[in-house]
Amino acid sequence: MTKYAAFYVPLTAAALALTGGVSAWAAPASAPTSAIASTCASTPTSKQSPVDIPLRSLTDSRKVKAPVLDYERAAFTVRDTGETIQADLTTIGPNAITLDGTRYELRQFHLHTPSEHTIDGEPAAMELHLVHQSAEGKLAALGVLFALGRENGALAGFFDAIPADAGATSSVAPQPVQINPAHLVPAWSDLIRYDGSLTTPPCSEGVLWTVYERPRTISKAQLGAFTAVHPENSRPVQPLNGRSLFEVDVD
Repeated sequence: MTKYAAFYVPLTAAALALTGGVSAWAAPASAPTSAIASTCASTPTSKQSPVDIPLRSLTDSRKVKAPVLDYERAAFTVRDTGETIQADLTTIGPNAITLDGTRYELRQFHLHTPSEHTIDGEPAAMELHLVHQSAEGKLAALGVLFALGRENGALAGFFDAIPADAGATSSVAPQPVQINPAHLVPAWSDLIRYDGSLTTPPCSEGVLWTVYERPRTISKAQLGAFTAVHPENSRPVQPLNGRSLFEVDVD
């Protein structure tokens, strides 16, 4: 197990929302009351997301496998959903992951800041969610945390294409932005697997989550480009309610 807690610094910014076609969001508990918009109920048996990841008390299971990524450079259309900035894949099919023998095709990715998942109680500066869907309609999401540091070259075109006005859903980049999703995830990192939900209303459960422990970096300017139009769009951490978080060691 590798500990990356030093990368995670609490920030009062806005985070990505897992949508999969759902675009509503809930702000973190630290946000002003007027900014909080959550209609999702939680019960003692709920399997909701996001969650805190306590690195010292994870379940180590060799039966839990890492997703196999099958990504290539593709065109994405960047738009403001009104709750986050989202990049929609223009052609569905070539980009996908295989998880537990099932293929999930990439549909979109979007951002949250601060991160929705936390490490040992601490959020990262930002979190990216890659949302995938199987032929049967099941969802699988990859969560990538970002710390402040060097500019993220893989996301440079994405940040450049952010509409100037919040909610500008009809105005996007003049041309689709070319991005290789393989460059959005860490080259190496242990992974956390767990069963959860969408992080936005209706917060549907049955989502297979894989969260990368090791963060990538974004620059202060890139973070500012996002928070200028969408501050505080993360959902608070939810209780585990008896669930296990499985750490997957990647050789």
